Amino acid sequence: MRKVKISVFGKDYEFATDGSDELIDYVLRRLKELQITYRNLFEEIPFDELLVLMICDLLESEYNTQKQLDELYNRIKEKVRTLG
Repeated sequence: MRKVKISVFGKDYEFATDGSDELIDYVLRRLKELQITYRNLFEEIPFDELLVLMICDLLESEYNTQKQLDELYNRIKEKVRTLG
């Protein structure tokens, strides 16, 4: 497990992970992208509310992605079943 330093809207944090360098690079890149996307809101709403909004948006996206993967899996499974 190693500690990774991140900065979110100028506030420094650390998180512990046993993830790969690729995972850490992804997290850092996505944090930068999110900060760009939410920059205007950062100036308009309190920081904690902004973080909650960001988390909810990410969870919604995660849900939609998982749903698409499940649907794809079921379609492939059905095709394999009909071929067999």
